[in-house]
Amino acid sequence: MKRRLTTSIVSAVAAIVITVGGTARPVQAAVPAWVPVAVNVVQALYGGGGGGGGLDQAKREIIAAVENSKQEILNHIDAIAAADVEACTQAAVTKIAQIDSMPGSLLGPFVNGAVDCAYLSTSYFNAVQGLPAADNIGKLMGVIYSIAMVGFAKYGLSTTALLDSLIGGYNAVVARLVPSCSHDWMFDDNPRHIYEVTVTCQLYPGVIGTDTMLKGWLPGRPEPAIPYTRAIANVDAQTSRGVAIDALPQLRAARG
Repeated sequence: MKRRLTTSIVSAVAAIVITVGGTARPVQAAVPAWVPVAVNVVQALYGGGGGGGGLDQAKREIIAAVENSKQEILNHIDAIAAADVEACTQAAVTKIAQIDSMPGSLLGPFVNGAVDCAYLSTSYFNAVQGLPAADNIGKLMGVIYSIAMVGFAKYGLSTTALLDSLIGGYNAVVARLVPSCSHDWMFDDNPRHIYEVTVTCQLYPGVIGTDTMLKGWLPGRPEPAIPYTRAIANVDAQTSRGVAIDALPQLRAARG
């Protein structure tokens, strides 16, 4: 006879345990290729000594990311609820391809606007209430900061403060966008006491990750810990949290 029991954990932190076996189900959708662009831009800039020695390569990275996926990026920008963040982000994305042809009268305001917009994006992330909106700005954060850093580097200005702010922004993304998890036990009264467990994690509706495993549980013993690691990773692969987790060690290494 089979029995089912569901246990929920809010904002779960994964535990490491031994399981009999496990199968992670595929994630629903990966984040777009342009979202992690900040890592390449920062590595180009700081690979040249931290003051903009790799400026040409950094410009190529951000311009290529924007030009190859401009409409998709603009669609994400359209979803920003704050009008000022939406406007400055759209302006930065639309104008970055012309950064080398802008006269000084336009370049200065463009760079200044991009830098202000970068800081505004992290403030908006911390202030916005809904997780979908926060995740959306988390996906755009790297693009906005990349444009701002390239603009500063073009003027020969230090990008260190901007990089530090991006690292802080990504730390906030990792801390805030933690999925909630639950698990179902499928009890089958068998002499070996091996049961199937299904783990489900969700950040917000439509962003779900699952995992299944077999576990042994002796009657009368405490319920064994359930690992949420792979189900959480499946959610992270669809959100800006996964991007931030991957980017942070590389950004810190470039920062030195």
